[in-house]
Amino acid sequence: MNSIGFSPKQLEIFKFGFSDYDGVIADGTIRSGKTSSMSIAFILWAMATFKNKNFIIASKSVTSAERNIIKPLMEVTYLHQQYDIAYFPSTHTLKVTRGKNTNYFYVFGGKDEASYQSVQGITAAGAFLDEVVLMPESFVNQVLARCSIPKSKYWFSCNPEAPEHWFKKNWVDKAQEKNVKYLHFTMEDNPVLSSDIKQRYEAMYEGVFYQRYILGQWVRAEGIIYNKFADNIERYLIDEVPNDIIIINVGVDFGGNKSGTTFVATALTTHLKSVIVLEAERIEEALSPETLDEKFATFANIVWEKYGRVFVTRCDNAEPVLIRGLKNKVIRSQLKTNIKNALKKPIKDRIELVQRLLGTDRLKMLRHTTIPLQKGLSQAVWNDKKEGVRLDDGTSDIDILDAFEYSIEEYLENLVEMEVV
Repeated sequence: MNSIGFSPKQLEIFKFGFSDYDGVIADGTIRSGKTSSMSIAFILWAMATFKNKNFIIASKSVTSAERNIIKPLMEVTYLHQQYDIAYFPSTHTLKVTRGKNTNYFYVFGGKDEASYQSVQGITAAGAFLDEVVLMPESFVNQVLARCSIPKSKYWFSCNPEAPEHWFKKNWVDKAQEKNVKYLHFTMEDNPVLSSDIKQRYEAMYEGVFYQRYILGQWVRAEGIIYNKFADNIERYLIDEVPNDIIIINVGVDFGGNKSGTTFVATALTTHLKSVIVLEAERIEEALSPETLDEKFATFANIVWEKYGRVFVTRCDNAEPVLIRGLKNKVIRSQLKTNIKNALKKPIKDRIELVQRLLGTDRLKMLRHTTIPLQKGLSQAVWNDKKEGVRLDDGTSDIDILDAFEYSIEEYLENLVEMEVV
């Protein structure tokens, strides 16, 4: 196995499968080789230990499992030399065969509290849970309950979260009493990473994300969120619009309960190389539905006249009546945009995306037409009473940040994938 190029820490994962431990936890930094080595080790252990059994592979979603586990596994030459491997997307099943022995690996997503129902009924000889901290405890418990075959083992991998996280308290801190092997990874444990790539990843993050993803620490989110921006706003301001814009979207957050109505127009350049904020507007006063429609129409027309067509407008889906009003206004006024609900992806994912864009200099904004967003980014702080969300007490403009994120969140995965190959 050493000839494949694994580090000593990664090789500890391969040894685990043939040890007396019941489970293994691999936590630590991003890009440390946790998932890749654990994926391969999981398959090798299963094929060497069991015949004609079922196994569980789970991530936050089936899509993320297929992207981060199944696709890389299918590209490992060594596995194809040893086994016949086929993946069936329609049933989310990986079939691995050697001679007369065939084992089946079923892929699941643990995105919410209802996800536990998807694994009910299966009897498994082992489970690999990648990104386990992003799954609800109910789902994880149901997966582990499915592993009732003798010699079955649990395989966990994750990046750190807050120290109060259920997985930290119930598994990491109790690894010894649960007979679980604990391995902590850093980027130094991944032999394929060059120093340039390591430095690029280190530059992507700041604050709590730097502590968790680069230093591998279980820490709370505290203080200013976007330090890089707050400390050097000028670095992210531009005076001219790039000539390679391919998409312009608008995000809308409706006012109410002492919050303001906000519009943000954002452009994406060729190959999603850069995110350019073109216009940002905050309206403090309470608006009637009719006035809101007029304000939006004015904003959309400004964007159209200055920059080109607005492809999609994503609106806070908590206000369906106001969204219907905007749709009717678009039809009546023949505005060149489609009104859709915001996707409202997890706030942590949206914040992390913006930090990564800032850290890689892929986020820019026009100097004179985006001042509300500039203020919002520079003043945003973490809520010290509720982990993983922004403080929303009126001291900073959370609404403008929401509108901005709505305008780009449908491209979140693609923007991340374009960063580093």
